[in-house]
Amino acid sequence: MAESTPGVTFAWRATPAGRALVSPLLHAVADHLFSSRDVTAPGVHTPEYATVGRAFGVEATDVVRVRQVHGCAILMVREGDEVPSGVEADAIVSTDPHRVVLVRVADCVPLLFADRQGRAVAAVHAGWRGTAAGMAGCVVEAFAALGVAPADLIVAIGPSIGPCCYQVDDAVREAFGAHGHAAAAWFTADADAPGRWRLDLWTANRAQLEAHGVPASSIHVAQACTADDPGAWYSHRTQGAEAGRMVAAIRLRGRGGPQGR
Repeated sequence: MAESTPGVTFAWRATPAGRALVSPLLHAVADHLFSSRDVTAPGVHTPEYATVGRAFGVEATDVVRVRQVHGCAILMVREGDEVPSGVEADAIVSTDPHRVVLVRVADCVPLLFADRQGRAVAAVHAGWRGTAAGMAGCVVEAFAALGVAPADLIVAIGPSIGPCCYQVDDAVREAFGAHGHAAAAWFTADADAPGRWRLDLWTANRAQLEAHGVPASSIHVAQACTADDPGAWYSHRTQGAEAGRMVAAIRLRGRGGPQGR
């Protein structure tokens, strides 16, 4: 696998799930990873999550995933909860230190959240529809319902399609406006394609987090474009239906210290 160059607040790390990106600032409070092409995530209904589980020291049965539907539904996982198979959601918030939560991506934005006080973590999938609907802010509100203030959150935005490559049409831009976003700064007109725009999902998600009270200094963006570096990442935009899926996974750290790698 070619080694992509991530943003300065991210680093490559060898894990049982292959080479993965981590954010050292997030890792200080929660074990996590953004996988590369070294591992392909199976479908939501399959049990082959042992590789990801090993990276965190858990069994595949303790890796929680959902059927992602490009919406804003959030699954809450507490210790002892039974999680039915095939739950439809695009974010998982967990207060259970015994389980890993993850989302699957291949251009959409993966966000990993952690509370500095060690009370909860979250894995979030935000494509353009989820971003337009304000998914990042909804997750901040879910943490607030648990007593976690926005100022206590650290958020890592992982590899995803960047503004260099994400061309969209007028309908996408209009959808952001329909959700009440003053989103002009997130779209740049494509000079070579009238009626087409370059969408910056990284800036959009950062802006939504900041608007909900997350400090700018606590938001870390990998700045790794999946479409621009197919040797490192899977990209549905460039590879089509045959593209694999990467995972963004996180586990609440128990009192005993680091549980993953």
